[in-house]
Amino acid sequence: MFFFVVLTFVSVRGQQSDQSQVDANKSKAPDTTASTSPPTTEQSKTATQTSTDPYVFPTSRKRFNRYVNNTVGPVSLVRTAASAGFNQWDNDPLEWGQGAEGYGKRFASSFGKNAIRHTVQYGLSEAFRLDTGFERSKRKGFWPRLSDALIQNVTSRTRSGKRVLSAPIFIGVYAGSIIPAETWYPSRYSYKDGLRSGTYSLATGFGLNVLREFVIKF
Repeated sequence: MFFFVVLTFVSVRGQQSDQSQVDANKSKAPDTTASTSPPTTEQSKTATQTSTDPYVFPTSRKRFNRYVNNTVGPVSLVRTAASAGFNQWDNDPLEWGQGAEGYGKRFASSFGKNAIRHTVQYGLSEAFRLDTGFERSKRKGFWPRLSDALIQNVTSRTRSGKRVLSAPIFIGVYAGSIIPAETWYPSRYSYKDGLRSGTYSLATGFGLNVLREFVIKF
C-alpha cells in the first residue's frame, strides 16, 4: 500500500492589519470537522468485514506445528497403524507376506506415504502462502456446515481469507501415492497404481472432514 502525503502551504496576505488579525485567529481555531464527520463508506465496509469475518491467517509456528502433528502426531500414527492393519488383512501387497514382518513393512510404507504427502503439501503451501488447515465452520445449520467441511478438502485460504482451489493439497495427495508406487513397492506397481491410490485418499478426505466437523476434532 502506498501512502501519498500531500503538503499544502497556505499563506494569507492581507492589506489591512485588522483583517490579518482575524485570519490569524481563524488559523488558531480548532478544526472539529474530523471529529464530527460521519465514517466514510470504506470505513464502514472495513468495520463490517471485521465483525463478520473473524478469519486470521495462522502464524508460521502454528503452520509448522500442524505439519508435525499431521506427520508424526498421535492421531497420525493411529491412522497409519490402522491403514497398515487394513492392508495386512487384505494382504496388499502380496509380496510382503503376513506376520510381524509383513505388518512392519506395511506400517513403514503407510508412514512414508503420509510423510511425503504432508511434507510436499506443507512446502508448497509455504511457497504459495496458503493455509491448507481444516477449520470448523462458523455457520449455523447442517447443510452450510456440511458444505464448508467438504469444500475444505480441495481448497485453501489465501492470506486475505479467500478460498482457492488448492494445488498443495492435490499435489501432496498424489505425490504421497505415486512416489511409493515407483520406489519401494514391488516392481509390478507403477504410477497408475499411485494415481488410483491418490484418488482414493482424496475421496477419503471428504469423509474425514465431515467427521471433523460433526463428530470429533482431530
